[in-house]
Order: sequence, then C-alpha cells, then structure tokens
Amino acid sequence: MVRLGLLALVGGLVLVGYMVYLDVQLRERLDSRQYQLPARVFARPLVLREGMVMRPDELEAEFEALNYREQGTLSEPGHWSREGMDYRVWRRDFVHADGREPAAVVSFRLRNDEISNLRGENGERLQKFRLDAANIGTLLGGGDDRNPVRFADIPPLLANTLIAVEDQDFLQHFGVSPRGIARAMVANVKAGEVVQGGSTITQQLVKNIFFDHKPSLWRKFNEALMAVLMELHYEKAYILQEYINEVWLGQQGSRAIYGFGLASEFYFQKPLDTLEPHQIALLVGLAKGASYYNPWRNPKRALERRNTVLDVMLEQELITPEQYQTYKAKPLEVASAGAAAQNPYPAFTERLLEELRPFYSYEELRTAGLRVYTTLAPSVQKIAEDAVSEGAAKLEQDRGIQKDSLQAATVLLDNHSGDVLAMVGDRRPHYPGFNRALEARRQVGSLIKPAVFLTALERPHQYNLATLIDDAPIRIEGDNGEIWMPSNFDNRAHGQVPLYVALEKSYNLATARLGLDLGLENVRQTLRRMGVQAKLPRVPAMLLGAVELTPFEVAGMYQTIANEGEHVEPRTLLAVSDADGEQVQQFRRRANRGVDPVPAYLLRFGMERVMREGTGRSAYRRLPGSVAFAGKTGTTNDYRDSWFAGFSPGVTAVVWLGRDDNERTSLTGATGALSIWTEIMRQLPHRHGSIEPPRGVEYKPVNARGQFMNPEYCRGGTELPFSYETRLEPAPECAGRDRWRWFRDLLGDDEQQQEAAPREEMTPGWGVDPREQQRREERERQLQEQLRQDDEMQQLPESEDEPLQIPQTEEEQLQWQLEEEQQGAPEEEGEPSPLEEEDQWP
Repeated sequence: MVRLGLLALVGGLVLVGYMVYLDVQLRERLDSRQYQLPARVFARPLVLREGMVMRPDELEAEFEALNYREQGTLSEPGHWSREGMDYRVWRRDFVHADGREPAAVVSFRLRNDEISNLRGENGERLQKFRLDAANIGTLLGGGDDRNPVRFADIPPLLANTLIAVEDQDFLQHFGVSPRGIARAMVANVKAGEVVQGGSTITQQLVKNIFFDHKPSLWRKFNEALMAVLMELHYEKAYILQEYINEVWLGQQGSRAIYGFGLASEFYFQKPLDTLEPHQIALLVGLAKGASYYNPWRNPKRALERRNTVLDVMLEQELITPEQYQTYKAKPLEVASAGAAAQNPYPAFTERLLEELRPFYSYEELRTAGLRVYTTLAPSVQKIAEDAVSEGAAKLEQDRGIQKDSLQAATVLLDNHSGDVLAMVGDRRPHYPGFNRALEARRQVGSLIKPAVFLTALERPHQYNLATLIDDAPIRIEGDNGEIWMPSNFDNRAHGQVPLYVALEKSYNLATARLGLDLGLENVRQTLRRMGVQAKLPRVPAMLLGAVELTPFEVAGMYQTIANEGEHVEPRTLLAVSDADGEQVQQFRRRANRGVDPVPAYLLRFGMERVMREGTGRSAYRRLPGSVAFAGKTGTTNDYRDSWFAGFSPGVTAVVWLGRDDNERTSLTGATGALSIWTEIMRQLPHRHGSIEPPRGVEYKPVNARGQFMNPEYCRGGTELPFSYETRLEPAPECAGRDRWRWFRDLLGDDEQQQEAAPREEMTPGWGVDPREQQRREERERQLQEQLRQDDEMQQLPESEDEPLQIPQTEEEQLQWQLEEEQQGAPEEEGEPSPLEEEDQWP
C-alpha cells in the first residue's frame, strides 16, 4: 500500500511537472502568437456624384462586385432596391484609406445615364456618396490565409450555432466535457460508426494550434491537459474567438482557408456580419470536414449538412419555424469557384506588385496583413474581360481563323488621373500566365504616327492641319546598303494631301516624308515627352511603327494626347495601411506637362477625323455619334499584329490582338482590335458633346490647298482648328475688295511680320505669347473703331452686296485690278477619295 502511495505521489508530481511544462508552452505560444496575414487588396470605391454619367448595367455590375443583393425592402447593409429608375442603397461600414465610413442609406435617380436627386437617409441633398470597396483578393498566394475577427464583431447567431453543433456544454465545462464524451459514445454506438466526436471547442482549438491531425492516444491526452490549462488562463470569449479564427474551412491549391472571416468571403463574397442564417449554417457545417462537404465538388452532400445544422438551429430555438422553412428551401448560394480565387485579376495584380516592391518587402506583403487600396474599377474590368474573351472567339469564327490561336490584351486608363481602371493580359482573363498587357513587346505599326504629326503641329509657323504633305514614293539607302522603300496600303501615291488627311487615311508615304523633314531625333524626343521610355531605334522605319511597345506603354502614350498634353504616369496603387486601417501611406498622382495643350488639341482633332472619316470609321456604327471619340489603328507586316488605341473624353483604351508564335492573323487594326475596342467603349458611360478647345485655338475655313477662305467674301471650305500663331495664306478667290487696306498697311501687316519670324524648334511648354496676342487685339480694336466711325460719317446704305469702291490712288488702282483678276481664278481639285483601310508600315 505504501509503495502504491509513493508511486501515486511520484506520478502526481510528474504529472504536475509535465502540466507546468505544458502551461509554459501554452502561454508562450498564445501570448506571443501573431497571425501571418497576406496583404488584402481592395478595388477603388465607387463614388456616386450628382450629375455623374453612369449606365444602369455598369452600376449594377458594381453592386455585383460588392456582392450587394437586390431586395424589395432594404433590411440590412449590403442591400439595394430599384423602382423604375429610382435606386436606394444601404452601404456597408468600411475602413477606407482616409478613414472609416459607417453604414448609411442613399437614394438617387438614374435617368438618361445621369445620376440626379442624390439624397441621404433623412432626405438631405448630397453632392457625393462613397460606397465601400470590393475585396478583390490577396497578394502572394500560398500558405495559410485568414481574415481574423474580434469577438465583438462575431455575429451572435454564428457563436450560438457553433456552440449548439460543436460543444453544447462549452459555457459550463473546464476544457473537457465528460458528458459530451458520453453523448458522443452513445450516438456512435447507435449509428454503428463514428458520427460524433467528444472533443470540446477548447480541445479542437488546442489541436489546431499545437498538433497535427494524426489520431493517437498520446495526442488526445495532451489535448485534454492543455485544454484544461487554457480554460484556467483565458476567458470563454477569447477561446471562442480564437477557434472561429483558427478552424480550417477550405483549400484552394496551396492556399489554406482558415477562420470564418475569410470563409465568408471565400464562399459567399460577403463580410461575415452580413451572412444570412442558411449561409452561417453551411459554414458551421464545414467545420466538421471542409473537404468532404465542399459545396463546389459535393453540392448535394453540402446541402444535406447545411440542413442538418438548420435542424439544430431550430431545435435550440435560434431561428423560428417560419425562418426554418424559408432557409431550408434556399439553394447553397455560394459564389462561383472562379470568383473565389485568391487573385482573380492576375494581370492587374502583377502591375500592382511592381508598384509596391520599392516600398514593401516580400515578407511584409505576405505576413503583415496590409490593406492595399487600388484603382481597379470592377465594372470596367468585367466589360474588358468579356469583350476580350468573346471578341477573340467571334473573330476566329467569323473570319475562319484557327480556334484558340488568337491572343489578346487590353489596358484602360482614366484620362486625367492615369488610374488603371482595367487590365487584361490573356483572352482567359483569370489565367495567371504570361501577361501580354505588360510583357508582350510587339511592333505597333501606325500607332506611332500621331507622334510624327504632333511634332509637326508643334511648329505653327511651318505646319498646320491644312499644310500640304507630299504623298509620293520615297527611297532611302542605309549605311549597310539596304534600301528602304515604304508603300501605302493600296500601293498608290496620292500626291499633295493636307496633313489631316494624311493622318486620317494613315498614308505611309506622306508620314515618312514628313517625319524625315522634321528629323528622326525630334520625333524620338516627342515620343519621350508623350511618356514612352522604351528603346526607340534611330532608323527611318521608326516613323511607320518599327518600334516595340507593350499595350501598357501604348496606353500611357495615348493618355497624354487625351489629357491635353499632360502625361500622367499610369498607376494601380492609391494607398496602403496596416491591418487596422491606420498608418496610411498615400501614393500621389505623378504628372508632367510634356506637350502644350494647343498642338495636343490639334492632334486630337485629327484623330477624331480618323474615327469619323478614316480607318476607324466603322466604330461609329455601334458608338453614339454625339461622343468625341478619337483613335488610331495599327497593323504590322504580314498582319501579325492588330492594334487599336483611342480615347473618349474620359477613358483611354488600347487593344492588341495577335498570336504568341508571331504568325499571320489576317487581321488589320480596323478588322480586328477595333471591334473589341468598340465593344468596350459601347458599354462605358461617356460625356457627350464636342471637346472645348484650349486658349490659343481658332477655327477657320480653308480650301483644298490649305488657304484661308475669308467668310466675308466667299463660302465653303473645310472648317479646321488652327493655332493663333499660324498665319494662313489667303485664298485668292476669297480676297474681296478691302477698302481699308491702306489703314492696315499704316498699322503694320502682321502677316509680313510673321513671315520674317524665325521658325524655331518647339519645346515643352510652348504656347501663345500673351504680349503679342495683346498687341494684336489692341490693333484690331483700333481698326474696328475706325471703320465704325467712317461708316457713320459716310452713312452707307444697307445692302447684301459690298458697295463698289472706286480706287483713288495709283496704289489702290493696282490693288483693285489684281483682286479683280484673282476673283475669276478657278479652284483646284478637291481632296483625294478615302481608302477602305489603313496603310501598313513596310
């Protein structure tokens, strides 16, 4: 007996010593434990503004990205309703980069694609209302992933359901439940198999933190001891919180889904506190075996398990019988497996990581739980994805191209901010492979031509939109003996054509001659000022597109034109904060004035004519004619690459189509990429009306020779914009009989003075000289005042015809005779007929 007593004492001391050891291990682990959380990425929040242009389908796509549900009557945050064109939305609480915004209700009207009557919950008028931002994934996938929640944020129904299903004695036991073990044994005997476990929630938490899942008596023994120790040191609320954050609820490749916070987003794309009872029931059911009850692979099994949990919820009076019948009849309602991807926008995320890496280490992005706020617009991204994948398949079918041989990429930017609204790098948009939007360097063909014409238009004393350019054959022998002889798409030369026609019809010969006259280096510097940093060859073929750029680089170049000559560095990153939304780092817009607004506007006008009269005109069959679209097609040799780059008043979009093996596609820019670009632009909202010209631009009518047709003396001609610095030669047939020419001679002939002005190279920041403009306006004012006074003195009778003035001096007689002779001069032939398609560069 003594010996047994000693053995018991020794055994007790050993057990106590072992428990002390376990206690030290337990407390060190729990007190110092920090979750390793990958950075969470958020789309840009939609900001509703009074007068904002917005299409109903675009608005509802934003709601879908946020996983807002349409309800007849709003009952909780995350719901929206619609009656006719009147909307009501209940915004969720959200922590933005500039602070938290609480849940709130807004109402507005959406009529004729414009938001009006924007009002708050109490009827007060609002100028803007910001929704929460959609969670669009996490960075640097693989490993454990979770979205921890605090006990105060856990829905009571979830906590009570977990206790009812997993551990009904949770609030009474001290880590181990003998009654629970006995209940499990009875249930297992009745079923003839293991249908219920006896482990408490505390034991399961210990197992998840400290042990693997291999069954053994030694593990169960340690679980029981540590569960008792955990109950001694920590409150029930903390234990339940940690279990809710720690339980394994799914797998996606190498990414493990831990905790109900992340599982809610993974399966339903909703925050945990917005789940409905039947959705809570499914997640609680998954705790028993997330793989076995996977709702995508085993939907029938998952539905049965969910309904079993609903049975328990009814039994424990957590829901009413009416609710039970309603929720049991509902389907699973899980999101699509693709929507649950950790990185559903791989092309966009790749660029985002490039912008983050100078500021954050790999370890910080993978473990620190950072909140990353981005520029991605979910509704625009969906439009781009659908247009690319469906457009490529349709082109293959309609044009007899081998199935799945075409690849595509697109980039969309906000003109003013440079924000990347959408990016697609593969015709399978969610495929995380080769990102053609960022990495595919392909020759751009005619997309380079606007830089040539812009270089010319920056020299207003020498070139304007009406300047005649010689579209004639050209032959250049290089230093190595190679001959460069470009040709037009139709293999014809068109002679003297106005500059805007050469751009509109994409004439290669005229562009090449113009570029060589301007100088290759000047054109290269223009490209640099437009934002192109890629390698630019110093060969004449560069003028016609022998330049390799990515769609992302092309988008940056065209954004400069769309933004009145101000280049804004394209960006995906807006701000980063810590896991609590604090310690925020903002990333500002970075802009540079590379081109003056006047030549930028003149170029834009020419590119608008490309859409109206030139190689892009087929787009207006599907686009609203009241929107000022501008753009340029691009096709490379043997139809290897099909490009279109263009913009509306608000958005720049670039589309590339081609094959990864660089083989022939049989598509030009107009027959290929333009169709996808048009489909994207057709679905976006746009500001209607013409673009307001900047200060320093005036419209004048000119004839086919580029001569000014004075509307006082004749009608007709083509109305074009010109810089105030441009001095047009008057059309002889429109000279008229200027009875006050002697007065202008006395004040000084501006045209003669301008002819004597040196033709300087334009530099960034070039514009109208305000002092010269002021002097000119003063002279014109004095002239008009003198004419008015003289008319009053002579009291000339009113007449539609200009009264005949007899010249008094010998000089006036000679001038009068010259003008009479010029009146009868016949006009030259008009503009050449348009081509059906753009030119290729050779």
